[in-house]
Amino acid sequence: MFIEKKVAPSEGLIQHNPYIRLVENATIVNSYIEGNISVDKYSCINRCTIEKYFALSCFSYVSNAQIGRYCTFGSRVSAGAFSHPTNWLSIHEFQYRNTKDIYGDSIYTSDMPTAPTNTNVNIGNDVWIGDNVCIKFGVTIGSGAIIGLGSVVTQNVPPYAIMGGNPARVLRYRFSDEIIRDLLELEWWLLDIQDLANVNFSNIHNAIESVREIKFQKINHS
Repeated sequence: MFIEKKVAPSEGLIQHNPYIRLVENATIVNSYIEGNISVDKYSCINRCTIEKYFALSCFSYVSNAQIGRYCTFGSRVSAGAFSHPTNWLSIHEFQYRNTKDIYGDSIYTSDMPTAPTNTNVNIGNDVWIGDNVCIKFGVTIGSGAIIGLGSVVTQNVPPYAIMGGNPARVLRYRFSDEIIRDLLELEWWLLDIQDLANVNFSNIHNAIESVREIKFQKINHS
C-alpha cells in the first residue's frame, strides 16, 4: 500500500490490513509499505519501499531506501539522507528549492526540476543495523548482513558480512561460505512467520533442512 503521510498521535497508532504499528509521533511519508512493520518513537520513513516484518527503533530517519523482509534497525539510525551538492556555488538548498516557508525568502515559487538527486539505498533481507549507524546514499547492503553500532557505511556490504567501524569494514562473516550459499539459494525470508513455526532456529544446519522441507511442501501443495 502507498502511504502519502501517516503520523502517529502522541499515544501511537495501530492499523490492520496491512498491519502497521506506529509508536509515539512516528511518521511514514510517501512510501510503499507491504505491511507488518513497527516504527518506534519519533522515527520517520520517507520515500521508501519496505517489505514485510520491518522494525525501526527510536529517533531514526530512513529515506530513499528499498528494504527487504525481516530487517531490524536500531535507534538513531540514519540511512539514505540527502547529500548537499559540493560543486555548486553553495551547499545551501535555496539554489534548488522554494524556501519561502522555511526561511521566509526564496528565489523560486516552486522547487527546481534540476535539483540534485541521490541514488537509493538498497537493503536486502534479514539485515540487522545497530544503534547510531549512518548509511550513505547509494549503498547496497546484502541479505543477512549485520552493521555494528556506531558504524558509518560508505561502501557496499556483502551478504552475511558483519561490518563495523568508521568507515565500516568487514570484521567477519556470520557463517561459512557453504552455509551462506545455501541460505542465499534458499531465500527463507520469502516465507511468512507462521510458516516457520516448527523450525529449530538455534541450529543453522537443522534450520536450513527444515526450511527446505517447508518450501518443498508448499510447492507440492500449490
